[in-house]
Formats: sequence, C-alpha cells, structure tokens
Amino acid sequence: MYSLNYEMMVQTLQQFGYSGEAHADVSSQIVLRGGGRVILIVLNGTVTSCLILNKKGQKLYHDAKAQSISSQLGELEWKLISSAPTKTSMTVGPPQITQLTDMTSSCCPRRIAVPQAQMSSWPVSQRSAYLLADGTRSIEQIARLLSRPSSVIEQTVHTLQALGAIEK
Repeated sequence: MYSLNYEMMVQTLQQFGYSGEAHADVSSQIVLRGGGRVILIVLNGTVTSCLILNKKGQKLYHDAKAQSISSQLGELEWKLISSAPTKTSMTVGPPQITQLTDMTSSCCPRRIAVPQAQMSSWPVSQRSAYLLADGTRSIEQIARLLSRPSSVIEQTVHTLQALGAIEK
C-alpha cells in the first residue's frame, strides 16, 4: 500500500513502468460526497484511464474529470493490482473452470475512433464500455469496472462491434 496524493502516485507508476490497476478508497469528503473509489488503469507507466466509482460501484466520473477530482482528494492509500498473472496467483485459490466460460469473455476488445456526434447518441452503458475497450482489458474486466454482468457487457461489445466502433 502506498500513501500518496494523485500526482505522486502517477509519477511513481511512470517511474517504475507499472502495468495494471491502482485502487484507492475515498472516504466521505466534500469533493466526493458519500465516498467511493478511484481506479487508475495503467499500461507501462502511462495512466490510460481514470475512474471514480461511488460506494455501490457505479461510475461517477472518468478520465479528465476523474483525474481533476482525484488531484483534489489529497493523500490516499493506493493498492496495486497487477494485470499480469503471477506464479502465486496461478497456484493459489480455487481452480479455474475454463471449459464452462465463454471464450469471448476473455478477449480484449479495442475501440475504433468514431465521431463524437455518433457516440453521444449511444446509451451510457455503450459509451462506458466503448471508453474502457482499449485492447488491454477483457470483457470480464470491463464488466467488473462497470459493475455489470459479463453477459451484458459481452452483448454491448457485440452491438458496438456491429456499429463498427469496436474490434475484437
């Protein structure tokens, strides 16, 4: 765990070329009523996405707005969550039943640039999934970040793929 403000955490992640997620719980403050959680998605030291979720796990803010708010929260307790499996995580815990899992849920969809006007006509669920589809997150990871079932996100990604906004 690291006790750092947002800017220092970002600098630390850059310095070490970290890839994965950094999570910090936020207590109830004026800036974030009711508390919540800040999630940084990091690839090779670069923050690719910043999310602020409420206590129920619903997305309140993302990217630029979330970064702006995060920088006002002061010192937070950050936990690093590696995106690459380690030997420990592969040997400890319940066995994975991959035969029963839909293979498409493990793919990493990647967004394709679309006009802002087109994206603004989409429902919030489609916009959220589109913004998180950066080619590094699986459908299961996107579903977890959005607090939605994987099957719902899989259907959303399929719809976005049919619209030409996402490639698998």
